[in-house]
Amino acid sequence: MTELNSAEERVRQILIEQAKKTDPQVPRGALITYGDLCAAADPDQDYWKRPRYRGIGSALGHVSTYEHEHGRPLLSALVVQKLTMRAGDGFADALGRGLGFDIPPGAERKFWLEQVEKVVRYWTGPGKDAVEPDPVGEARARLTAVMSELDSIRRLLDTA
Repeated sequence: MTELNSAEERVRQILIEQAKKTDPQVPRGALITYGDLCAAADPDQDYWKRPRYRGIGSALGHVSTYEHEHGRPLLSALVVQKLTMRAGDGFADALGRGLGFDIPPGAERKFWLEQVEKVVRYWTGPGKDAVEPDPVGEARARLTAVMSELDSIRRLLDTA
């Protein structure tokens, strides 16, 4: 199971609040840029410094992996690049596929938009204040993590 450090938990809470205050009819209203997120989560720039905010991608990956392991949608879908107002390439490619989502080639943007909608719907819905345990979701998440680890081991053995 993924554990979040204090900075990652702060990022998670900011994204949850961002989703909760959004009108579910306009889920894109929950989007936040990397810069705005880093300014809110780390105003002293102890972790993520301008202009590239190195390391925030890894923190967002941990947050979304944590959410996935608990049967919730990927919170990092809300974080976008300032110029494009879209998720970075790693969201669907590395994160989504790495967590076991079946994303056909060319459907990366659709996957991202679906996750934005799911995040907002989840955190504005009736269960937003009480997270119910989801044993099936947790079992799937654990299987995904094990399969990912096995793939990493297999790649290491292939290069040996």
